[in-house]
Amino acid sequence: MFDYEVLKLIWWVLIGVLLIGFALTDGFDMGAMALMPFVGKTDNERRVAINTIAPHWDGNQVWFITAGGALFAAWPMVYAVAFSGLYWAMLLVLFALFCRPVGFDYRSKVEDPRWRSAWDWALFVGGAVPALVFGVAFGNLFLGLPFQLDELMRSTYQGSFFALLNPFALLCGIVSLSMLSAHGGAWLMLRTDGALAERSRQATRLCVLVFLFGFVAAGVWLALGIQGFSQLSVSDPGAALNPLLDKQVAQDNIGWLANYGLYPVTLIAPAAGILGALLALLGSSRNSGGGSFVGT
Repeated sequence: MFDYEVLKLIWWVLIGVLLIGFALTDGFDMGAMALMPFVGKTDNERRVAINTIAPHWDGNQVWFITAGGALFAAWPMVYAVAFSGLYWAMLLVLFALFCRPVGFDYRSKVEDPRWRSAWDWALFVGGAVPALVFGVAFGNLFLGLPFQLDELMRSTYQGSFFALLNPFALLCGIVSLSMLSAHGGAWLMLRTDGALAERSRQATRLCVLVFLFGFVAAGVWLALGIQGFSQLSVSDPGAALNPLLDKQVAQDNIGWLANYGLYPVTLIAPAAGILGALLALLGSSRNSGGGSFVGT
């Protein structure tokens, strides 16, 4: 069948596909709810925005749950370190996601405007907070998480929740939030009309501009101000992963960008991000919901 090296590659691809699927599907759900209190000026407009994602929002979350299960199955050590070290961040995401089902269900139970406004903001929290925290977590992966393993392979996390909220990670959080908000705004452009669609178009355009600025700024910061890691010794690719084996790793100033020089084809990834944002910007300028949605 497959040797260990091929299996590792298969699992990396599988987890990558699941996370990309989550961003593509549940991303516009979260983005739409993050924008809903601002683009929906009346109760009816907010109800229309909610109805655009109501039929499928819960199914889209399956991508994220499956990715977590796949990570546990393939690399339980990575799962253990991530979910213990990022415990409070995970709880924050979890409680924010709790706002979504109760918000969708209870918002229409009472006609009091204050009641509905409160649930509208709860839905905003359920959309904006996970998008922000996911970006902050991703940014901290570039900086490195402060944990160590003992001789029994037990991990000890030495950081804190507030240490995760460093400037670079917060910038990555803004990039993530603006990206998913643009995705949600393009979805609302595509599925609504009238004043709601127009305000969604303006919000999409603003979010794309914020994303472009933040994406480029994070790239420059990563190149000039953050040291990356380079593995100096290569272990047997077919052997089981053991972090305690003798491995030589060094830090250098351009470590995170070194592979772009070694493998120029990888430049497709950041180029696609910028080109997609420009396509979304063009689509929002021409009032094309479909073009903006594809770009985001």
